[in-house]
Amino acid sequence: MPKRMTASVARRETFDQEVEALEDARRIGLETEIRTTVTRRNMHRLDQIASLAARLGTRMWSVSFLAVTGRAQAGDDLTAEEYEQVFEKLYNISRLAPFEVKTTEAMHFRRYMARRLRERAEPADPSRAVWRTADVSDGRGFVFVSHTGEIYPSGFLPISAGNVRFDSLVHVYRNSPLFVELRDSGARHGKCGFCEYRRLCGGSRARAYALTGDYLAQDPRCAYQPCAKTAGVCQEA
Repeated sequence: MPKRMTASVARRETFDQEVEALEDARRIGLETEIRTTVTRRNMHRLDQIASLAARLGTRMWSVSFLAVTGRAQAGDDLTAEEYEQVFEKLYNISRLAPFEVKTTEAMHFRRYMARRLRERAEPADPSRAVWRTADVSDGRGFVFVSHTGEIYPSGFLPISAGNVRFDSLVHVYRNSPLFVELRDSGARHGKCGFCEYRRLCGGSRARAYALTGDYLAQDPRCAYQPCAKTAGVCQEA
């Protein structure tokens, strides 16, 4: 009687099958994307994942960060300082990698990128994924419809503004108080409300809601300290 397959063996076999599928896709000329959710368990293996993405010839590496909703565990989330460490790693990879790097629920990576490019006196490349999505956040350039028709600002912010079975999706997106408020960068609370990068970044509204219960709260996982609101020296990013 064959031995029961252990979970680790099963995961390895699944991984090997996925790599094989990516290799097959490349051979027949299909563009591919690799997706990674960064947690405290894998944040130190990003170089290995990037090397794999390069070897497989993937077009894009999509890197997601936790918003502690659904089955996500709070203990897997990074600290604000660990986010900065990962941003440095992703920035260095993005400068040399043959693929594009796209982030999800890491609006403050845009702030990190902008500051680093400014320090290096380099122009932002609008063709790169991180800049093509620079104006997109919960309720701004993005809308999510659940399997029951509920209209959410994103898949990670579980506050409904209507239902497509009864409401116009276009009207809800354009005019609902929730979506209008989310698109007002000045409505943020705390440092996100006066940060010079509030239009480029604005913080994760889903993460703020998950950790504080206030979707307008400052992003609890952002370590950046913007200039004082009354200093009169901040420039809009």
